[in-house]
Amino acid sequence: MLLRHSFYYLFARGVPGLVNFAALALYTRLMAPEEFGRYSLVLATVGLVDVMVFQWLRLVLGRFIPAHRDNPKAVQETVLALNLALAAAVLFTGGLVALLWPDPVLRGLLAIGVPLTLVQAWLQLDLTLASAQLQPGRYGCLMGSKSLLAIIVGGWLAWLGFGAYGPLSGLISGAVLAWFLFGLRAWKGIRPRWPAPNQFRDYVAYGLPLVVTFALGWVIASSDRMIIAWLIDETAAGVYAVGYDLPQQTLGLVLTIINTAAHPLSTRRLEHEGVEAACLQMRQNGELITTFAFTGAAALVALAPQLVELIVGSAFREGALAVLPWVAVSAAVAGLKAFHFDIAFHLMRQSRWLVITTSLAALANVALNFLLIPTYGIVGAAWATLAAFAVACVASALLGRKVFPMPPVLPLMLNAATVAACMYGGVNFVLSFGLGPLLEIVLGGIGGGLLSILAAVCLDIGGLREGLLTRLRARK
Repeated sequence: MLLRHSFYYLFARGVPGLVNFAALALYTRLMAPEEFGRYSLVLATVGLVDVMVFQWLRLVLGRFIPAHRDNPKAVQETVLALNLALAAAVLFTGGLVALLWPDPVLRGLLAIGVPLTLVQAWLQLDLTLASAQLQPGRYGCLMGSKSLLAIIVGGWLAWLGFGAYGPLSGLISGAVLAWFLFGLRAWKGIRPRWPAPNQFRDYVAYGLPLVVTFALGWVIASSDRMIIAWLIDETAAGVYAVGYDLPQQTLGLVLTIINTAAHPLSTRRLEHEGVEAACLQMRQNGELITTFAFTGAAALVALAPQLVELIVGSAFREGALAVLPWVAVSAAVAGLKAFHFDIAFHLMRQSRWLVITTSLAALANVALNFLLIPTYGIVGAAWATLAAFAVACVASALLGRKVFPMPPVLPLMLNAATVAACMYGGVNFVLSFGLGPLLEIVLGGIGGGLLSILAAVCLDIGGLREGLLTRLRARK
């Protein structure tokens, strides 16, 4: 089931991911680095508000829907009421700040950031509901329509010279239309209802530690852009954002796809079959997450010059190439932490442990950013990010074993490293022929991919070999 659901979500999130990938290439050609820096800073700020205010509620929805399979409406109604209350608070506070802010440039960016925060949060809630209900088709329609309209409207406005406002307006338009087309019917007949005291306590006990955790996670993932803008300038922040976003929109997307399929499966098995069944599912999930994390990072490191030359605008290339390999490894480590080791705390509703692991990483990240950026520039920020995620990953792996019987780490790492070595070797063999960026990316990906798939089958990663043999026996 894991491989089948991952395949469904590959299309559900993969096609929108390709659109976002195209948007990065488009915007780095239509926008100056300073404007792209402002755009990335608004997204970082929107992300901070989202993780502090709304994301815990999405995880409550995803965690409690499987536990109330006979009456999911009870969870939806209470989550809807809480979401509307939080949205009203954000609208009032953000609107007031935007009206009173003295700088006209930042005032305008704040004014567009508030509605963007609200529509993005609501769309993400719909996506979480579709994932929890195991509906990859609706999930894909939501993601696909949002991404397509966002790049059409955003690219058109950026071409007309609206700067950072162009892609930001595109994101708002895409989220609103996607909800009207494919999200509205999921809430038909659902009326907001404030949760009962015991239900509210369960939500808060599970979700409140996640607010702190996500805020600290934002510090690790996004505060570096603001520190760069402060210590250097907005242009440097824009260049760094391109080098950071490229691995996140490739490797980060792949790992998110797998987790979107894997996490609900482990949650359902825990709720309906017990800890032992959930442990077996987590072993299979972990094999897939770890292998894709290592292998994807190996491919990005090997193909970094070709990707930057082909995709990124000329004004961004030198800086993006300097940070991309480091961020690629960071994305792998971050994905391994968030989508494998952290799942132990979500399964057992022990989210307070996440505060400890993320606090260590956030403190390390901020300290290293201020230490390294003045001397090493944006590369120093990439080093700080990698070190912070490594600290968080190790802490999560050690503490997670105290709350849930996680599978052994060493076999996962050895198998993943073997598959990643095959990918890296296959890509470098193709690169030795000097075929040009496009052919090297295509043929290198094919060659390295075939070698890594062969290794994954031999090692039975995620039950791949057993699944293939079962299908062959069934056909015979």
